[in-house]
Amino acid sequence: MNAAQRQRIIRSGWLKKQGGMVRTWHRRWFCLNNDFLFYFAKEDDSKPLGCIFLPGNRVCEVPFNPEEPDKCLLEISAGKGQTRVTSNHETYLLWAANDEERQKWIKNIRKVMYSSFGGAIFGQSLEETMAFEHKLNRRLPYIMEQCVHFLTKNGLDVEGIFRLPGRNLLIKELKERFDSAERVVFDIEEVDVHTVASLLKLYLRELPQSVIPAEYYQKFMNIALRYQSAQTPEDKQKAIFDLRESLPDIPTDNFHILSFLCKFLALVSRNSEVNKMTVLNIATVFGPNIIRNVSEADSAELLMATADITQQLVFMMIEYEKDVFVEKQVDTTPVGNLLDLEPEDNTCVLKPTSLNLMDCINKELFGSEIPASEFEELLALQQLSLDGVSPIAENKPVAPVRRKKMANRRGENRKVVMSGTEEELETHFPVGPESPDSENQDSELAESSDSLYNGQTAVELDIHSKCEQLEQQNKTLQERGVQQEVKINEMRMKIARLERYMKELTRSNSVIVQRYEARISTMDNAHKNAIKTLQDKLKAEKKSTDEAVKRVMILQTQLQHYHLKYGELPE
Repeated sequence: MNAAQRQRIIRSGWLKKQGGMVRTWHRRWFCLNNDFLFYFAKEDDSKPLGCIFLPGNRVCEVPFNPEEPDKCLLEISAGKGQTRVTSNHETYLLWAANDEERQKWIKNIRKVMYSSFGGAIFGQSLEETMAFEHKLNRRLPYIMEQCVHFLTKNGLDVEGIFRLPGRNLLIKELKERFDSAERVVFDIEEVDVHTVASLLKLYLRELPQSVIPAEYYQKFMNIALRYQSAQTPEDKQKAIFDLRESLPDIPTDNFHILSFLCKFLALVSRNSEVNKMTVLNIATVFGPNIIRNVSEADSAELLMATADITQQLVFMMIEYEKDVFVEKQVDTTPVGNLLDLEPEDNTCVLKPTSLNLMDCINKELFGSEIPASEFEELLALQQLSLDGVSPIAENKPVAPVRRKKMANRRGENRKVVMSGTEEELETHFPVGPESPDSENQDSELAESSDSLYNGQTAVELDIHSKCEQLEQQNKTLQERGVQQEVKINEMRMKIARLERYMKELTRSNSVIVQRYEARISTMDNAHKNAIKTLQDKLKAEKKSTDEAVKRVMILQTQLQHYHLKYGELPE
């Protein structure tokens, strides 16, 4: 790896990699560079031992194993449609020093794998997230839209929403799915309200910067202090007005996200009699997620010291959301002299909308756009056409001055009259005899006018035909889009049904396994009890046999002594 490549390293550090025929662990120096994860035998080596191409693959955290509690493992596996990560590895199993180090590696690797597809959103800045969402013409992060939509539909009446925690394992699973660029759609049969609410809070909490950026921290905290120390309603209204004027100063995407979030939280607070979450309670929960200073992330004391001011600010945003979230209107009032505009005001100058329309028509008919220098002449020609004099003769444009010259031939009182579908040229002359030359001129003028009118009519018909074709094409595309959307929805429904079937099969399989294990356990216990009973019985019988043998031996000994003393007994 050369010096230029080392400068582009996203992350580097020591990890253990499992490899070899006996699957032993080897300590390697890993470097994450662009789309590749290189690993070296030593930190200062220039030639890597191998590399892993990350896009298209997956990375996940290996579950905790109580038999190996010191191992913090992560696994890089093949993505969909693939069987191996590389030619000689089906998977890569890596061992980090601790869980914090493992999470950092997973976060950076997922950013390489999925950021271009809208993934790796947890811990990603709003600017990067919205750069992808804007490509899809979206104004909000997808995860926020889905969470708010689900909670609005199912959670407004749930007691303790945003206060009670969700299921940690499910939250972790949903986080991994969003980070893997999966467009998750929540189902009430699969997730609960508290889990989705906790997921939304987790997303906001892991943002590198809060929704209100750190550079605006002091400004908004001062507004909250003024509201908190206000003695009269007028002072409170002044603080609310300052908040309204200051909110549009933050980045546009942040403003839209904050407005969307506060309007939803206001809706939650209106059901506080049921869900027990007042505006003050919600402000306490969301305060650190909406605004925080950079230094507060590493200082719990500072976070606690400013909690009441943060709570007050978020309370204002939720309580007065209809008053404070107003976008600034751009002043489009025409000015007398463009030279009088300040450099920062040049965005207020509007271009003629008719130019865009005529450009589109001209481009459709002649394959090119109208130059800006010809725009004034085009407007003049169009105005003459509306007055009844066609500016087109033999399909060629005529300068606007042509009408003036024709009018001056016969004096200032020449008048052109158009009525119905026919055009008649009526010329009123001063009192006096008509000359033959004037009659010839009138005849030529009428013929020229008829020719101009016919040319204009042909062009208008051509334009109308092109417009109809464009409308028909647009209608066809819309119909195809609707058909595609219907097919996509059908496929989504089928996928959802298959997922439910898979879950039911998994659940039933789990029940069967549990029953089987319980049955095996019962039989095993019964077998062990029977063996123990037989062993106890055998021991008892053996003990009884030993006692009988001893008794027989004693009797035999006594019999021998009797024989020696008294002799054998007579038969």
